[in-house]
Amino acid sequence: MLLLATLFTVNTFAQTAKQTPQRLVKVDGIAAVVGNQIVLESDVDRDFLMSKQQGMQVDNKCDFLNDIMLDKMLVDKAKQDTLIKVTQDEVNRQLNLQVDGWVAQAGGEKQVLDFFGFRTMAEMKNETKYIVEDNIYARQKREMVVKGADATPEEVRLFFEKHKTELPDVKDEVSISHIVLFPQVSEDNQQKIIDQLKEIKKEVEEGASFATKAILYSEDPGSASNGGEYKKVIRGKMVKEFDAVAFNLQEGEISEPFKTDFGYHIIKLDKRRGQELDLRHILITTKPTEEEIKETTNKLDSIRLLINDGKMTFKEAALKFSDDKYTKYNSGNLMNQSSGDDRFEKISLPLPMFTAITNLHEGDVSQVFEDDFDNKKALRILELDRFYPEHKINYEDDYYRIQKFAVQDKERTLLLDWVKRQVGDAYIKIGKEYQTCNFPIDWEKKQVK
Repeated sequence: MLLLATLFTVNTFAQTAKQTPQRLVKVDGIAAVVGNQIVLESDVDRDFLMSKQQGMQVDNKCDFLNDIMLDKMLVDKAKQDTLIKVTQDEVNRQLNLQVDGWVAQAGGEKQVLDFFGFRTMAEMKNETKYIVEDNIYARQKREMVVKGADATPEEVRLFFEKHKTELPDVKDEVSISHIVLFPQVSEDNQQKIIDQLKEIKKEVEEGASFATKAILYSEDPGSASNGGEYKKVIRGKMVKEFDAVAFNLQEGEISEPFKTDFGYHIIKLDKRRGQELDLRHILITTKPTEEEIKETTNKLDSIRLLINDGKMTFKEAALKFSDDKYTKYNSGNLMNQSSGDDRFEKISLPLPMFTAITNLHEGDVSQVFEDDFDNKKALRILELDRFYPEHKINYEDDYYRIQKFAVQDKERTLLLDWVKRQVGDAYIKIGKEYQTCNFPIDWEKKQVK
């Protein structure tokens, strides 16, 4: 298998899950078992076909099974590691970001649902959240295993000289900054949500089913389709406002409506086992009216005019006005979380952002556009800071990109060494179809007694 394919499949399960969640109803067999984790034939087929579609030279599925098993080992060991905590809040945030990205790129929820074969967004999120949760476990364990891996300038140079024919061309990329304003939802608008939740609480206390109400009204993608249920909730698993209410309820009690960053909630405590709770909740998000959106649009457009008239720099405007607390102190500059730098492949930008920067030149500011940002309705403007045209990867212009590949190669070596030390203590079974594979890891070596 080419180095390029190997680098891109170090975290195959996590990467492909971000792009193509698979329905589990069409399972044609189990390819392998690693601890308590199962690798489906459909997982292997998916990664194999995706690599072929991307033009990689692949001959068989063995390398793909190996890399998925590697990820499953990370997940299995992470769930046994008491130092690793994955909260439901973290899962929901990552899930929403992921789904919002699909919707933005596809142009709408219907297109996403049709493509993936789901009937509703709640159904899709409910099925996808388990993949997202495993991805987070794998990432955290992987970070612990490869912590400290780096590549010196000389190692980067040697890596490039050895593998330059295998590294991909660089497509059109952009560096961009943004200013975000969230429409201010009026107190009257928020009070309507509070009143709705109070009415639901009253109806449940008079005999209605909380679970049915959650299915009908809750906007929490992680629990709505399951009647709002969360089991074995411990402190720190939810946001602090949620914990503060939940852990002060008595069994059977329903809370008053309360607010978090996600919206307004009510909670019903079903069972308490010491500091572990089984509960149900209903979430209704705050939604700005058209008038509130228009008012915020006009405000942001006025800021854009100040920038274009030279009365304020984009950096100054971001610091003064932007509601994005993570970028306002950094000139509004956006960082690519997957690469660690500020470059984004232009064609891979979500559709609203791609459309906004089309026909812009370096230093230009976009028109105001609506978007979903941080799980809320938002108004944004973008500045095109720099445009990097498509080119053949080279040491001078793409040093940091090559350095990343070199570090990934070193991390993979560390990861393989770690897995080799784990296999003797884990239950591992490989399907008959893959028994003849020449894996880089002796997966089924005799178990350590």
